[in-house]
Amino acid sequence: MTAPGDPTPGRGPAPRPAPRTARGPTRRLFFALWPDADTRAGLAAATRKAVRRSGGRPVPPDNFHVTLAFLGNQPAALFEDIVLAGAAVPERPLELVLDRFGYFDRPRVFWLGAGGATAELARLAVEIWDHVEPLGIARDTRAFKAHLTLARKVARLPEVPPPAPVVWRASGFSLIESVTAQEGARYRVARTFPH
Repeated sequence: MTAPGDPTPGRGPAPRPAPRTARGPTRRLFFALWPDADTRAGLAAATRKAVRRSGGRPVPPDNFHVTLAFLGNQPAALFEDIVLAGAAVPERPLELVLDRFGYFDRPRVFWLGAGGATAELARLAVEIWDHVEPLGIARDTRAFKAHLTLARKVARLPEVPPPAPVVWRASGFSLIESVTAQEGARYRVARTFPH
């Protein structure tokens, strides 16, 4: 999963607060767009054949999401402050058209992304970081790339036709907790914020 950074042109990276040393229990957290059941089913149907052809390990549709801000392992005691930070982000409607496949070479990830403008989504990611960073969580400064991971351990971008576009009208974003299970990471919605 590639975490977004600050995509605002001409803006230098914000000063990075001293890294937190996690003592005691931690929770692995990230903010994301989390699809409703109909959108999830549409995404699975539009990408099923391409995922098979990728030869990679498919991401279960229950784990489909678009990461907005990856926070990593954070002290459990900070959880409610992170929730309050998410709740403080201004509301705005979002529509995302996922219509192209892509590949990240280094993590060997096959993904579905938005070919059109994603400025509103990038702005949402920045606003989340603006509210979370004062808690002492260092902002990820990598460029934001709106994508939904479809398969991992993929050798190369498969030769597949473009997908049928999936229109995703997001009714909110969520704070997600990654829980390690025997079969791999499972994601659990910890809180949802309308926007």
